[in-house]
Amino acid sequence: MSGRLDYQERKQKRIENYEEKSKRIGQEAEGRYQKGRQILHAMNGQPLLIGHHSEKRHRADQKRIDNNFRKAYELSEKSNYYENKAEAAKNNNAISSDDPEAIQKLEQQLHALEKLREDTKKTEHTTYELNYISADIRRIKARIEELKELEQLDFKDIKLKNGTIIHNKEQNRIQIIFDEIPDEAVRGKLKQRGFKWARSQGAWQRMFNKKTIYEVRWLIKEQVLEVVENEKVS
Repeated sequence: MSGRLDYQERKQKRIENYEEKSKRIGQEAEGRYQKGRQILHAMNGQPLLIGHHSEKRHRADQKRIDNNFRKAYELSEKSNYYENKAEAAKNNNAISSDDPEAIQKLEQQLHALEKLREDTKKTEHTTYELNYISADIRRIKARIEELKELEQLDFKDIKLKNGTIIHNKEQNRIQIIFDEIPDEAVRGKLKQRGFKWARSQGAWQRMFNKKTIYEVRWLIKEQVLEVVENEKVS
């Protein structure tokens, strides 16, 4: 079975992280708003008296009120952003290749679409409707086939002059682990080819798929990654 065994756990953790951020920032926004209100209340409707000894303090209080209300608004918008991110993550029904049950879920989708196509043929319909359903069926079939091929694909470790390229099956990632921090030019090329630095893994990585294997071969061909002499690259 491909995918990440901790997929659901990571998804739930991501949702909880968004919710925690939204709550924390929302509380900070409320604190800022209440602070602005307290200063406004303390001024007790006192007008600005030009030339009076209180003018400087009055203007400073007005500035503090404006700053707190403005910051409260900015934080409230940020809190809403993370709340929306949490809701989007909860309602996201897209099937990730990281999901160990991806093939099973895609096959269920395929079965439902094939039934829909047959039912649509029995009713009044447009050619567009059938074409749309058929295109979706072809897309899902292709993805199922790709995932099944990946399950059979054996990626051998590649020894580099300054590190190793491995297939981390638990993470469902191709990882490039360097002995030392690569120079800026190499890091730039890795980013261009879709690899991201994962501090928790101590590796540059991309999701395990045919595209990533192609990118690894390209990086080796262009000598961005130097393979040790006599090392076979499959």
